[in-house]
Amino acid sequence: MYNNEIMAEYREVLSRPKFSFPLQTIASILDAIQEMGVLSDRVESQEYFPDPKDVVFYEVAISKDDAYLVTGNTKHFPKKPIVVTPSEMLEILKTYNK
Repeated sequence: MYNNEIMAEYREVLSRPKFSFPLQTIASILDAIQEMGVLSDRVESQEYFPDPKDVVFYEVAISKDDAYLVTGNTKHFPKKPIVVTPSEMLEILKTYNK
């Protein structure tokens, strides 16, 4: 899931000089997210976030039933079942494929 704020954040991060991604690669990644992702609005949360930039990711995730927020930085988000690491998400997906 994504919204315009998330897409802007991805564009900014992927464009950082330290990554040296070609502009066409960035455009392709963002296009793929829009083509295969689900556009969603934010649902306001009263949770605390150490980094205010993370709020949008959580609020978009909670906007849909059965959605997950997959992150390597779980400590930046509320301890909720929808906030999972990539390896936890793989385990969840395995249960759907049985």
